[in-house]
Amino acid sequence: MTDIKFENAADGTPIAFREDGRADLGRCGFVWLGGFKSDMEGQKAEALAALARETRRPGLRFDYSGHGASGGLFVDGTISKWLDQCLHMLLTHGKGPRILVGSSMGGWLALLLYRRLLRDYPQAVRRIMGLVLLAPAADMT
Repeated sequence: MTDIKFENAADGTPIAFREDGRADLGRCGFVWLGGFKSDMEGQKAEALAALARETRRPGLRFDYSGHGASGGLFVDGTISKWLDQCLHMLLTHGKGPRILVGSSMGGWLALLLYRRLLRDYPQAVRRIMGLVLLAPAADMT
């Protein structure tokens, strides 16, 4: 298992994350986007991390503010805030080609993230090789 690292979000909230597998930018890697009140230590996140390690692919997983080991209060979280954190983590730590893997609310965040990348970050959106959405809770609010 990799060590937990911390990255400050734009608003200064510490975001906990793990980088699994190899940091080989040539291989397509994964970015895990967890569900509502889930964290990066959950069963699906751990399975994806193990796959990244076994296949020597880069993997990124993190806890949104108010979730898991990240700072902030859950009650202060919003979809917009968590989306901004996803964008920040992808642009900062998700280099190279990636597949966005989202579960439940994370599936919705993956869709919103892709749309934001299309609109605002045309260079970065080219690195997204696919989306895997597990029971996506599109527009759950």
